[in-house]
Amino acid sequence: MSCECRTIQLGSCRPVACKAVSGGAIVTLVESWEPTELGVLERAAKVRSFALDAAWSEAAVSSHYASSQSLALREGGSLRAVSVGLRRSKAGFSKVVCGTNGGVGIVADEPHAAEILLRAMWNRWRPSEMEVFGSKIIPATRLTWAPSFTIHVDLRGPSEAVAGKFKKQTRYALRKALGNGVKGVIGSKSEIPGALDLITMTAVKKHFRLPPRDYLAALHQSFARSGMSQFILAKQDGRTIAAVHVLGARGIASWWKGGATEEGYSLNAPTVAMATAIQVAAKHGFDTFDMGGTHPTDPKYRGIHLYKSSFGGRLVETFLGHRSTMIARTARRLTPVNL
Repeated sequence: MSCECRTIQLGSCRPVACKAVSGGAIVTLVESWEPTELGVLERAAKVRSFALDAAWSEAAVSSHYASSQSLALREGGSLRAVSVGLRRSKAGFSKVVCGTNGGVGIVADEPHAAEILLRAMWNRWRPSEMEVFGSKIIPATRLTWAPSFTIHVDLRGPSEAVAGKFKKQTRYALRKALGNGVKGVIGSKSEIPGALDLITMTAVKKHFRLPPRDYLAALHQSFARSGMSQFILAKQDGRTIAAVHVLGARGIASWWKGGATEEGYSLNAPTVAMATAIQVAAKHGFDTFDMGGTHPTDPKYRGIHLYKSSFGGRLVETFLGHRSTMIARTARRLTPVNL
């Protein structure tokens, strides 16, 4: 890698001095790119993320949940790094979050490109706080990094082989639930409001943070147009007792949110819904099912981790970087602001 000093062109802005990613080519920052370019970069980086898909930011903007921030590093006509973030503001403070559990918010073909882009994001967007989910720690960026985990289920191969990797207790729970008349189905359009009600009710009972309903509905609409969005329901006697919302884009289907009634939990209905979601994702041509956030050692996640890991996937470690201004840190200590 060259350490030659070059400049980044910021359109009409003054160029900013930096170390070149590689020698000889002009390095620029851009705010848009073609989908095919992102695909090439993802293949080079061997990282894919539904949080980099246009549907992710479109849903936030259309529902007025957040504004979209995007920035990419281009060198010699090729994308070297890309990031997409959602910006929310309150009481004079702003927070940009790039990515989410199971979906990174920055992709680069090599570490130095990621460093250049991440520093440019902080300097250009000027947030009070910034969080970035990445596949690796990005050094020399003044962010503090902590591990973040998800589980990937391999959907390649016959459905029997995929289900055969479920752990013994999960296969038993499925047989028992099916024997009690619990069935997994794809929710119809008219059933989506009820599924959202169930997911919201579960979040309230279990004290989970949940985005606004308008944003959840907008995510469904955006991903349904550009990739996949399905509400998978577990029913008994025609009643919905569990629901799972699955988003799919860029080759990966991801568990997004879920919920169940008390009766549903007692009948293992969430397991039926999850197993059905995995089957539906495979039938739609996705090769990976992302189970969402977990943690293998944190006691708070013990039950969640045991459940999600029981579907036979592999643990995937990513990293969450955080940076905030001194004013933001002081203000949070005095008056916490949730963004």
